[in-house]
Amino acid sequence: MQDQTIIDDQLRFYREGHAGCLFAAHAAIDPAKYGWRLRVVDPTVAGVESQLRDAITSPEISTLSIIFPTVRTWPDLKALLTMLRTCPSFFVGQSIEVMGMVCLGYRARVGNPISWVTGFGPFEFFPATRRSPYTEIALRTKPRPNYRIVMKEAPEGVIHLADMDMLTMSRDKFTSLWNGSFENTAKVLGHKPDLRSAAKTTFAVPVAVWSESSWAEARRVTSYLPELVPAANEMAHLV
Repeated sequence: MQDQTIIDDQLRFYREGHAGCLFAAHAAIDPAKYGWRLRVVDPTVAGVESQLRDAITSPEISTLSIIFPTVRTWPDLKALLTMLRTCPSFFVGQSIEVMGMVCLGYRARVGNPISWVTGFGPFEFFPATRRSPYTEIALRTKPRPNYRIVMKEAPEGVIHLADMDMLTMSRDKFTSLWNGSFENTAKVLGHKPDLRSAAKTTFAVPVAVWSESSWAEARRVTSYLPELVPAANEMAHLV
């Protein structure tokens, strides 16, 4: 399958609102306008690091999606998670058990800020808002825009997908998408958001299969950089 076909299928997932976030649905109509780059890559350290470095240094790119169409089974996903742990730019910053799932939070070093990595994929055990046609990791690669009004404060030193540049959007449109995102996320999930679908969680995987993995020692990690994620903010980014 051609790379552009894969990217188009993944963008359709966003455009149709399946990710919950209506800002993503809006941006997916014209991703380049919002500095959003999508690339199809083999799940290798070299491939991932190359895409991340290029996105960090490219002034026109602020959000990067890396799509792995060959990652379709649990062994594939386990291999991807293991590979990401060996990437120089990535680390595991969260590993918390919630309702029979291990919520793994991968982080990327993109300069001074730490970027929360959001994951998607064709896995039934993923929250509905993360169940996309292809496996993907998405992350912010530039500092947060200088918004005059901040709707929800992020932990100091942290950036994530919600920091996508919407500075040219009207206040009414922004407010409409903001409020609509909460409603749509709950509708897609079928319940209120929780840590399994939170921005700080990359992938939520069943405890039973995860505990059989050779890298299950990551389970003991709850915060790799505690000074960047104050306890008071732990539940502030569930959508």
